[in-house]
Amino acid sequence: MSSTAYPFGMVPVQNLAAGYNTQGFETFNLLDGYSTAVYFGDVVKMATTGLIEKDTGTTTLTPYGVAVGFSYVDPTLGYWNNQQYWPASTTTGYSTGPLRPSVKVVSNPDAVFMIQADDTLAQTALGANAAIVQTAGTSVFGKSRNALDASSVATTDTLPLRIVGLADMPGNEWGDAYTIVLVKFNNHQLTTLTAI
Repeated sequence: MSSTAYPFGMVPVQNLAAGYNTQGFETFNLLDGYSTAVYFGDVVKMATTGLIEKDTGTTTLTPYGVAVGFSYVDPTLGYWNNQQYWPASTTTGYSTGPLRPSVKVVSNPDAVFMIQADDTLAQTALGANAAIVQTAGTSVFGKSRNALDASSVATTDTLPLRIVGLADMPGNEWGDAYTIVLVKFNNHQLTTLTAI
């Protein structure tokens, strides 16, 4: 039974309609010195600069995907660093070229993600839409702490997440205190007609 609130952001688990899934990602650049911390499982968007930024929306998002890793030159020790989060305002000294900071993004518009709700969800939530609760991540584990907003579940088509299933894992059932569900994005940047 999912009885403990331990939100972990959005974790890629499969593709919609049981499509073949390699859990692949694309690599994009971050602004050197980007002032917002970004964690594994955070929603990210493509900015008009062509760089990835954290998407901080709740009832609306403009997602390009979900961050699953970061690479940059450690500004103190000078070595190449691969880790699960981007520490806010890290300045590496590489704003151009192959050593500039980068982020790995699961950007497939048909990707399905596992996320924990911040309250109980009944099976009637299946097929409905929901908002996201944005909470600061944990640098200890490098993980997002975002959750699905259970109080927002509705048919409202502008809400960013569509609930497409229940996470198939031991002790997780509809009606649990903090139900873990499967979701997809409703308004992905790669599927809308509006330019980035």
